[in-house]
Amino acid sequence: MIIVSILAWVFRVVLVYVILQFVLTIYDRLSVQHKPLEGGLGIVVWEVLYEAMVTWLAFLTYGIGFIDYDAIFLRRRDKRYPPVLLIHGYMMNRAYYLYLHVRLALDGFRVFSVNLYPPLRSIPELAERLADKMDYIADKTGEKEAFLIGHSMGGLVARSYAASPRGSGRVKRLITIASPHRGTRIAVLGLGKNAREMVPGSAFLQSLDEKPLPRIYALWSTLDNMVVPPENAYTEGMPNMSVPFRGHIAMLFSNTVYRHVVFLLRGETEDA
Repeated sequence: MIIVSILAWVFRVVLVYVILQFVLTIYDRLSVQHKPLEGGLGIVVWEVLYEAMVTWLAFLTYGIGFIDYDAIFLRRRDKRYPPVLLIHGYMMNRAYYLYLHVRLALDGFRVFSVNLYPPLRSIPELAERLADKMDYIADKTGEKEAFLIGHSMGGLVARSYAASPRGSGRVKRLITIASPHRGTRIAVLGLGKNAREMVPGSAFLQSLDEKPLPRIYALWSTLDNMVVPPENAYTEGMPNMSVPFRGHIAMLFSNTVYRHVVFLLRGETEDA
C-alpha cells in the first residue's frame, strides 16, 4: 500500500507539472501568437492526461537508463540497414527511448543509445559524448555512418555533432522528434548552459543556423507542451511532418511517429 501511495503521489505531482506546461503553451498560442487553438477541449484534456501518464512512466523507468543495455538488442539484427543511434533530450537519459528502442530492435534494426552527461553542460560539450558513442558504434559494427534519431534537445546535439569535424560524413540521416530547432520560450525556466542555448535567438542557435544542415527530417507536434511555440520544431528547407495533438514525451509513444521513422530508415537504405 505504501508503494501504491507513493506512485499515486508522484503521478499527481507529474500531472500538475504537465498541466502547467500545457497552460503556458496554450496561453502563448492564444495571447502571444494570436492563433486559434486547434481541436476541442476534450482533445486537449485527453492529451494532458496521456502526456502525464507517459511522463510518469518515463520517471519510473529513469533508473534503467543507467544500464547500457544496447548489446541485449543487437543479436541477429538485419545488417542491410545502417546502425541507429537514439539521442535523448534535456535532463533525460536513454530510458526515455526504451519503448522505441525495443520496437526498432524487434523490427530488425541495430539500435544503440547514449547518455548525455553531465546533463547541464553546453550542447557542443554534450555533442562530444555523442561523438564518443559514434566512434564506439564504428568499432562495434565496422560502419562509419549511422542514422541519428534525436528527441527534443537531442536533435540539437545531433546537429552540433554533424557540423563538427568529428561528425563530418558520419550522419546518414538525422530524424528529429519534437526538437526546438528555433528554440523554445519555456527554456528560460530551465537550468544549465544547454537550457540557455535553447532560448529563441540565443548565440548558440544563431551559430548553429550558420552551419550546414545534415539531411534532416523533422517530426513535430501541433500541441507540444515543451517546444513553445510548437512551430519552432519545424526546419526550414528540409522535409517536415506535423503530428496533431501529441505531447512532448508522448511523441516517443506515437504509432504515427514510429511508422514514419521506420519508413525513413528502410526507405533511405532501399532507395540508395
